[in-house]
Amino acid sequence: MKNSKTTIFLAAGVALLVLLGAYQQGKLNADSEIKPAKIGVVDVTKVLENSAKNKQWQEKMQQEQTDTKNRFNQMRTEFEAIQANLKLRTPGTEDFLKLQQEMVEKGAMLEAKNKFYQDKVTFEIQRWTEELYQQLLKVVSDVAKDKGLDMIIADESLMLPSPSLQDFMLTVKTRKLLYHNKQYDLTDEVLVALDKTD
Repeated sequence: MKNSKTTIFLAAGVALLVLLGAYQQGKLNADSEIKPAKIGVVDVTKVLENSAKNKQWQEKMQQEQTDTKNRFNQMRTEFEAIQANLKLRTPGTEDFLKLQQEMVEKGAMLEAKNKFYQDKVTFEIQRWTEELYQQLLKVVSDVAKDKGLDMIIADESLMLPSPSLQDFMLTVKTRKLLYHNKQYDLTDEVLVALDKTD
């Protein structure tokens, strides 16, 4: 009888250990399971285009373009005046050659400045867009953390009708988010947060 009690006690102990082991393993498996991600959506194009920061920068660039255009118009007027004056001169004379040299130099200067300005504008647009995009990424990260989100997906505005079939096909090929419930859209919140940054 003593042996049977010991056997029962040992069996109960083993069963308890097995149950505890199974429970621990189940708990470990449950803890290591990947839970569904909490996701938000941001329309990057809308934020970048409607940002007050971007509008201020565009106004500054517009003023710079107007000033540059005025300088180019002044140079072009001077160039055209030399051209008109050259037509009044006798070819081969000293005055004619002097004016021709001045016209060629002004034309080359006008062309060089135009090329430089185009390159400068392209560089400034790229630099500003990269800087604003970096700020946007930081703001998106901050908003996501504040809301306890795991992931933010970019939603790009689709412009229809597209300017061309090529533009439309490029949008279709690169667009990843086809639908989302508007409750997950953080675009306006990110836009406000971006404009508050320095």
